[in-house]
Amino acid sequence: MPIDTTLRDALSAVTTASLARVLARRGLAACLPRGLRRRTGGAHAIGKAVTLRLIPARDAPGPSLADAVEAVPEGAFVVIDAGGPGNALPFGAILAERLQRRGAAGLAISGALTAPGALPIWDAGEAPALAATGLVLAGANEPIACAGAAFHPGDIVVGDGHGVVAIPDSIAEAVAFEAVEQQRLDLWIQRAVENGGSLAGLLPPDEAALARFRAETETR
Repeated sequence: MPIDTTLRDALSAVTTASLARVLARRGLAACLPRGLRRRTGGAHAIGKAVTLRLIPARDAPGPSLADAVEAVPEGAFVVIDAGGPGNALPFGAILAERLQRRGAAGLAISGALTAPGALPIWDAGEAPALAATGLVLAGANEPIACAGAAFHPGDIVVGDGHGVVAIPDSIAEAVAFEAVEQQRLDLWIQRAVENGGSLAGLLPPDEAALARFRAETETR
């Protein structure tokens, strides 16, 4: 299903860092991949997760990675467990181009994409060109681990300059609007410090600081 417009707008208004803080407060710390960096793309990429799991090739060819890419629906955010930063997505540039043509929202991979194109991409860095020949598809649309984070099919995935975060669909709306409020509070604290305010009572904000924040922001 497409992501609700109001939810998409809320997610676009906050950083993945703010979303990760909200998720951590809810006890969901394994939603933020470590070590992925944005290769290409704009401010935000948002889509529902389609997951792929790659493993080193051994005896016989596995399921077709090309067929899995052709099955990715428009607007999906593809997340790939490639095993680690030393592994590259087989035929990465070609597959990324096809995903972009199919209207995918983005691609996150716990390996490398040696020649990214226009698709918003987050990866784990460089890998030797020969590494791209050694991985095959082992599973699609199943829970996976990607760079230390858990991704489930249908999670709402958000990517920006800070990284990528996975949000369970069932709590996405609550998390998004809590992150919007968190970011408003962070901005208010930043301005308070810029105006000479002491960090005492601001980090973390005590009840008095929160009361001032509400009074000053609710009157605007």
